[in-house]
Amino acid sequence: MSEVGMFSKDDLLQSFASVDEYTGCYFFHQKLPKVIYEYCLKSVGERDLLVISEGLSDKDFSVAVVDQVPGFLSQDKIVVFEVSSNKYGFTHALVVPNTYHGSLKGRLESKRENLYLCIPIHRCEFSGAESEGEFKEMIQRMIPVFRWDRDVCPKIKVYFDNPVTETGTHEAGVLMKYPTLLSEIDNLSGVVSGFIEVTNYKGDVVEILSASKGVFTLIRNRKDEDVLTHSKLVEALNSFVLAE
Repeated sequence: MSEVGMFSKDDLLQSFASVDEYTGCYFFHQKLPKVIYEYCLKSVGERDLLVISEGLSDKDFSVAVVDQVPGFLSQDKIVVFEVSSNKYGFTHALVVPNTYHGSLKGRLESKRENLYLCIPIHRCEFSGAESEGEFKEMIQRMIPVFRWDRDVCPKIKVYFDNPVTETGTHEAGVLMKYPTLLSEIDNLSGVVSGFIEVTNYKGDVVEILSASKGVFTLIRNRKDEDVLTHSKLVEALNSFVLAE
């Protein structure tokens, strides 16, 4: 079996104070002033699988994630797969090649060619079709992917215009956190000439209008319209953005 690109314990000890072995994986830590990252690394054939957790240690779950990684991985795109039931509520995990992430850069740079980062996710958080740039933006700005106790962070792209608040986006839309979207819906209430268009992780689209204060029109599939109160609209949006 080829050893190209595979990390040894001695390699890791160049950059980390201690390296433990547990059920076929290496475990090591990075301590920062306010947080500790735990790394789990498993080499399988010519690929190195890395799982990172922030602020907690759960070796068994880390091992379970890497053990469920499918046989085929891509060097240029995301691979999404289902994971078994777990206490964090994650339904899937995604795997990205070394170009999508900066883990173990520095002294270990020469070993990173086959280093895949494995991230447990809630299905609605990523489409699986993200480009390298979009993925990096999402994990830096939108989703604290290494925090396993995070709230679900659904991927949504929002295109909106509100002439009253003089805010809006270009037609391509922008990635937006869900609480921010809910704030924009509050701002839209009663703004007859405004609109909000929301695309979820599947690529499905809804449009929201408001002809009068506290009353909203939700348009699905560009044609199906429902007139809803604010609370009913939020219920409908929850289903839309969190959909499996």
